[in-house]
Amino acid sequence: MRLFPTCLAVLAVSACADGPENAAPPADPETDDATATRPVGEPRLVTVEGRVEAGTECDTVRTPDGKVWSVNFGEADFGSGDYIRLTGEIADASFCMEGEGTLIPQRIDAIEPPARDRDPARAGGVALTREYVVGSWVARGVNADCDDPDFRIRTTSGGTVLNGEIGNHDNSALVILDQYPRLDLDEPMDDLPLEARGPDGLAILRPATDAAYDPVTIGSATITGDGVVFVKCA
Repeated sequence: MRLFPTCLAVLAVSACADGPENAAPPADPETDDATATRPVGEPRLVTVEGRVEAGTECDTVRTPDGKVWSVNFGEADFGSGDYIRLTGEIADASFCMEGEGTLIPQRIDAIEPPARDRDPARAGGVALTREYVVGSWVARGVNADCDDPDFRIRTTSGGTVLNGEIGNHDNSALVILDQYPRLDLDEPMDDLPLEARGPDGLAILRPATDAAYDPVTIGSATITGDGVVFVKCA
């Protein structure tokens, strides 16, 4: 039998002293074969964050950018409405047949949802359009200086483009304004979600699905936590 290391909540003092107190054990590898088949060879691990929902055959986790993963929670006490961070193997086969695939958990933590999930209305109901985003922007705060903006957004023949100093990236990135507005960074960097902070703010958020996110700097601001709000210079 192959063993799968994990940090059990009941062993948090000895095995995971710095982990969340509400971490839950994974599904039992001896009992989850009815739901999913473990990969042969090196397991493919992914970490996702999202809200638990009831699926057609199995429970699912829906991430903030709309991706859905089927999950076998086994004995773990999670259900619809819980917001979690889950690390698990991508099953080779499963009868769940829903979403991106089926995850066999190695670790599950109950975590606080991001503010954009707690209160979707906080964007003020303002849609991001080219007219809204084009201009010079500076991070909101007492040190905001429109003579030295953090970035500028302009329209070009190739699309809407942000120009500014972006850490570990060149100084420009496409601004995508569809149902999931985002700053399109080059791989392997993840895209950064965008939201209005109506009527005069623009929030750049950390990646919605990357639990191991390495913070990105844009101008004078570092995109961490629930992101950074910028205001447009007149």
